[in-house]
Amino acid sequence: MGAGIAWNGASDIIRVIKGEILPSPGMLALVAALVSIVLKEALYWYTVIEGKKLQSTALVANAWHHRSDGLSSIGVAIGIGGAILLGEKWTVLDPIAALVVSYFIIWVALRLIKPSMDELMERSLPEKIEREIENMVNEFEQVSDLHNLRTRKIGNSYAIEFHIRMDGAIPL
Repeated sequence: MGAGIAWNGASDIIRVIKGEILPSPGMLALVAALVSIVLKEALYWYTVIEGKKLQSTALVANAWHHRSDGLSSIGVAIGIGGAILLGEKWTVLDPIAALVVSYFIIWVALRLIKPSMDELMERSLPEKIEREIENMVNEFEQVSDLHNLRTRKIGNSYAIEFHIRMDGAIPL
């Protein structure tokens, strides 16, 4: 989405450089952008609070999607407002704002993709958590060897699997 917005913004800026005058955006577009800013920020806070409560990186990522939409709307509002208030020679402000917005969208996407992909691909838990698991298991005197530890996050829970060695004379 960010790349598409950047492409369209750059294309419009090139049209202006070549001497074209872009059509002026309407007041309805400005009102829609301002309403979108407020609603998207409210959705961001609601979703991030619920995501943290549920320990869901996917839900927190969705919250950031709302925020990136809100940031986009700020850029859009500035571009549209400037184009409306300053006249037709300043309609280039809208595509300039689009380039700024595309940067924010791409930046947020890159920040969110790694933790979301880690969870989706069932990557192992961080080494610190795995060490805690090993320490807990090794607290049992009967355990002589912990090996083949495998961990992953599933939703807001951890899946933990491991093998242990114990004295064969101990009844299990």
